[in-house]
Amino acid sequence: MTTQVSHLIDAAPVYHDKASFDPAGIDEAFQVAGIASDSVVAVSQCKFGTANIEALVDDDTLAFVHPTGVLCTAGKRKLIGKAVKLKTVEFARCRGFGPVEYTDERGFGKFGIEFAGPGNVLLGRLHWTWRAKRFRDSRQEIMAVAEERDRILGIVNELVG
Repeated sequence: MTTQVSHLIDAAPVYHDKASFDPAGIDEAFQVAGIASDSVVAVSQCKFGTANIEALVDDDTLAFVHPTGVLCTAGKRKLIGKAVKLKTVEFARCRGFGPVEYTDERGFGKFGIEFAGPGNVLLGRLHWTWRAKRFRDSRQEIMAVAEERDRILGIVNELVG
């Protein structure tokens, strides 16, 4: 892993999506995906999913934004086959992308970016979760999570637009 990527990982804000990661596995994921690690322009601690946004099934991951897409991995291994787990979104396949939000009346929610492919099929969603504290004002935390989504959305806009 390059020093630049290590610094980007260390600088990524952490809210509720804290990925424990394996640097060697991350290096392998870059090789498998055919992406140069020195091309990474941003890293975010988030979740990646393809299920409904209401689902709570997505693992914490690191999203590596680079000029041709997003690589999501924590460098962990699959149970069967022991290959490194990774998900990618290729900007060349995207027909559109944009922000999405979900709020649950129980005091938690998600801010996300959805990427759509041909036929408006969901290629994937990066999302950041927040949880409101009981009997406390949680607006600062919620806005901070939204700012992280907006930061990554701005970088994607620059790269794709």
